[in-house]
Amino acid sequence: MKLHAQKYGEGPALLILHGLFGSGDNWASLAKRYGEHFQVHCIDQRNHGRSPHHPKHSYPAMAEDLMEYLDDHALGKVRIVGHSMGGKTAMFFAADYPQKVERLLVADIGPWSYPVHHGSIIQAMKALHLGEYKRRSEVEDAFAQSGLDAATRMFLLKSIYRKNGAFAWRFNLEGLAQEIEEVGRALPESAGFDGPCLFLKGGLSAYVPQNRWPEVLNNFPNAELDTIDQAGHWLHAEAPNPFFERSMHFFQSADLR
Repeated sequence: MKLHAQKYGEGPALLILHGLFGSGDNWASLAKRYGEHFQVHCIDQRNHGRSPHHPKHSYPAMAEDLMEYLDDHALGKVRIVGHSMGGKTAMFFAADYPQKVERLLVADIGPWSYPVHHGSIIQAMKALHLGEYKRRSEVEDAFAQSGLDAATRMFLLKSIYRKNGAFAWRFNLEGLAQEIEEVGRALPESAGFDGPCLFLKGGLSAYVPQNRWPEVLNNFPNAELDTIDQAGHWLHAEAPNPFFERSMHFFQSADLR
């Protein structure tokens, strides 16, 4: 699959993989900062953003998509930042193509399976009949009645655009709803990557509990764990400066060897 991406800067390649219902655009501010040091590729994963829609949404497929992207752009070894679903994609990719990964940063996700917990979000989006609205303010007012918190609504509304004169979701809502169990899929126990890894978690998030850290080391024996104390699951958006500083320290240390 030919993935869409926005590029920033020049230098060694740094790939950014967004989370579920997001897109590379969510990372534009940080990508511009990274672009002062790297050639940044903000990638839209399949069924998201401006990349193609497909009924299959699995991590092995997304890892293959990423390898095709590297081939198409003649990229050698790359650094990768992956958040949530993007972090899981990055783990599968590093396990399948270790020769292509210089360093791996996984943001607030572990290699284990996660139960489906997006049901209320999917129901709220399906109940929002976007084609009925003429103005974006009408969409926002209707979505405010969904029961979702304001931060979640604002995040999701970033993926609304006009298609043939009507509002639509940029992501493949129906396809993702059908494949939502795949989003929580675990990395196989036998898979892994022994290169440098940083697992960066939000101190207010429960996605990567301390007592499960040995499971990370089973798959990623050279992994380190760091925490941004006052951030939750969307740590790159909630604490962009600490996220940037810690990720830059990790990625630039590869150039000091």
